[in-house]
Amino acid sequence: MGNQIITTYWGGYFNSPKQTLDKCPKYVDVVILAFIGPLPNSTVETTFLCSKYSKEQIKEWIKEVQSRGTKVLMSILDTPQTHWNTVDFNIFGNSLQEVMDEWGVDGFDIDAESGMPGNVFADKFIELIDCVRNVIGNDKLLTYTCYTGAGGYDEAILTASKDKIDFLQTMAYFDSFEGMRDLYNYYSQFMNNNICIGVKAGNPEGTPLEEVIKICKWNSNKKGIMLWTMNRDNPSFTQQPEWTWANTINYNIKQRPYLPDI
Repeated sequence: MGNQIITTYWGGYFNSPKQTLDKCPKYVDVVILAFIGPLPNSTVETTFLCSKYSKEQIKEWIKEVQSRGTKVLMSILDTPQTHWNTVDFNIFGNSLQEVMDEWGVDGFDIDAESGMPGNVFADKFIELIDCVRNVIGNDKLLTYTCYTGAGGYDEAILTASKDKIDFLQTMAYFDSFEGMRDLYNYYSQFMNNNICIGVKAGNPEGTPLEEVIKICKWNSNKKGIMLWTMNRDNPSFTQQPEWTWANTINYNIKQRPYLPDI
């Protein structure tokens, strides 16, 4: 179990002052900043990520977290105003390069949700994955986060792009253990065991702790567990002490005792 990783998201738009990015537990291997996306002119916007804290503050926190050995990614999600089928990927790629260099991140996550038309959905995500991999090269991480399984477009996307993705994350937080297991097995035909199973702290549609433990203990060959989000892992969302979900994952994945706040 010790080789599995723990990933978590940090949303810059949450009002959770005790879960600022610099408080990310040391045992987290990858923290993913939510969200950045395309503007109508195809450049990258970071204003949503900076909803509560300044760009300068977040960049300082990134360096602090990285100094402890945790990798920092940015999650890319399109907006209701600008879907991927309207984006010029040459412009977007150049802008993404500038963001990567300025912020010093270790790669990107692609959130596979979009409101664009179904007839272009797979092709545009394939194009986006190509764009991001070209920007980051082979040395940085690219993750793909999804949940629709056989009912969506992921078969076409992953058949074309699986070799460009370092690992996949599921986000079917509302599923039963059996549903999460079956979704993992579906995606494993493309990604083998390079899959983190996503769980969610707190309500609505959170993942109960007993299910989190069961998922942690299932299939020790999986890549690991993803938590949505560290911002929610506090009493206002969970009615449990801070870091209960993260500490539970750490204990059951890495066989380490609960750790206090850093």
